Amino acid sequence: MNDANPASQASLSARALALIPKARILGLPGDPRLSVAQRTIFAEADEQRRQLRPDELHHLSDNPRSAARLVGILQPEAEALVARARSQLLEEKPELIQPGGGLYPPFRAAACWRDLWQFLRCVLYGAASGIVDFTSPRGVQAMELLYQELHVPLGAMVRGLELLKQHTIALCPIHQPTGDTVVACFDHLIGSLRGFQANQQQGHPT
Repeated sequence: MNDANPASQASLSARALALIPKARILGLPGDPRLSVAQRTIFAEADEQRRQLRPDELHHLSDNPRSAARLVGILQPEAEALVARARSQLLEEKPELIQPGGGLYPPFRAAACWRDLWQFLRCVLYGAASGIVDFTSPRGVQAMELLYQELHVPLGAMVRGLELLKQHTIALCPIHQPTGDTVVACFDHLIGSLRGFQANQQQGHPT
């Protein structure tokens, strides 16, 4: 998982520890489709792993595809949205956190929930920018290698992200014109994780 905390890092392999700083999936800080000022906003926010501030959202709202106003509504609900996705995922697949499950012992489950929060953060960055393909190919490739190394249950991660999308979209105000940007950003990231699954199932080296 790409945001392991210090308590769990002691149990990680050297390869996993080397991959963690490379598994930064956000490509917006270097995207030439954005202005220098906009790239700086995303670089600083991503470095601090934080949500976008109101002044930053205002600066990003010039792009007609930008869902900055909607992102301002959704960001305060991030923890609640992850909690709903987590609850539904465990209701569907309770075996995940039981002995032998893909998210057992508890530190693995905690890393999964942190990743879902980070995924939502990056999706909302993409929506605020108006750029649907907001990821960094190198960062995504490093995350795939990291997930392989940590034996992350990809099916559970994909399902968790799908549930997170459902709960997030349910909060969008009716007739919000940029809701489709949020949906498209979720679909872009879900597609990446499904690609991880396909490579794993086919045994393709990455």
